[in-house]
Amino acid sequence: MKNPRIQLVSFDLDGTILRGRILDYVKISKELHERIAAQDELLLQGRFGYEEALQIQFSLFAGLRTDEIAPNPRELPLVKDLDTTLEMLKRAGARVVVLTDNPSFAAEPLRVHGFEDIIASEVETSDGVLTGRMRLLTNKLEGLKEHCRDQGIELSCCAHVGDWVNDVVVFKGVGLSVAFNSSEEDVSNAATYAIRSDSLLDVYRVLEPNLAR
Repeated sequence: MKNPRIQLVSFDLDGTILRGRILDYVKISKELHERIAAQDELLLQGRFGYEEALQIQFSLFAGLRTDEIAPNPRELPLVKDLDTTLEMLKRAGARVVVLTDNPSFAAEPLRVHGFEDIIASEVETSDGVLTGRMRLLTNKLEGLKEHCRDQGIELSCCAHVGDWVNDVVVFKGVGLSVAFNSSEEDVSNAATYAIRSDSLLDVYRVLEPNLAR
């Protein structure tokens, strides 16, 4: 579709709307933060694959209560003009969602900023306590497809905003895409638009001509 009318905009979390990683802001002990960081290092060294690293990291939360460890959304270092941009997109008729491989319990607090849904990896809870059972969202396009089926929205009417290599598969599947402050050339080249800015309003400006209203 040459000029898609955008009905949904999905946003990557780490490095896109959040400066840094959401797991760094989960309320857990310093020791547990260090164990999670160690898995990141092993992933960078090629000792673990992407999916295996996520599974190991998320399993470290087993036995903890989601309401006690969830990050405070008002204390996160979020991109400038997030709330304003989301409100403008919604007024223009677009649904706004988070699309991330992070666990939903870490991303759910971001709803306070105006997100209407969180598409994420799911870690099972029992009476509010996290278990070791999980469903990873390693292919974010599949998660978006499922959400779009539920909402009755075509993928061609979606836009995705992201910054990392796991966003490329989404860029290729949606109508419009924005590489936002990406340090990866391949990511920028795969997107419809590549933007470097400290304000999310610049994303709104490039999407505005294609918004449904």
